Amino acid sequence: MNRRVRTTDGEILTKYIIPFWDREWRVVLTVLDRFGTPPAIAFHAPQAQDANHVLLPLPSGDLLGLDRWNPDSFLPLFHYDPWWAFRGIGGVPDAVKQAILPANIAKRFKWRKQEWKVHDVIFGDGDGRVRAIVAKNDMFHRREFTNDDIDLDATWPKGDGRTR
Repeated sequence: MNRRVRTTDGEILTKYIIPFWDREWRVVLTVLDRFGTPPAIAFHAPQAQDANHVLLPLPSGDLLGLDRWNPDSFLPLFHYDPWWAFRGIGGVPDAVKQAILPANIAKRFKWRKQEWKVHDVIFGDGDGRVRAIVAKNDMFHRREFTNDDIDLDATWPKGDGRTR
């Protein structure tokens, strides 16, 4: 929340930065909920961080508005949005919101007959990959789930009836 993004040609102040990844745990796009303008997408931009910024290795002119994005493109993707920010973000067409909301993993899931709740996602150091999904069970035991532990499609089925 409330992070500064450094692009190759400037700085962007955001409300939220939400990476989306595919079933191979690769970040394929990042949504920036920017202050003062509608949200935008950065494609295939691995994120890195310095002390004050999230770094995106692209010019700000390469950002694409969510209103120009095909909603079906979000169907095979996943993201972690514990605030469910997309419900209230302005400048996002309803069709895009409806495609994004089922992709949110910020909900309970079952693993080996036990309930877990996602608490965080750990990303690799600028390699554009999700390293682990952090969850806690009802006894507050913490576990980092990797792609060796869980299948994203089976763990968080979209339930939208569409083919992915």
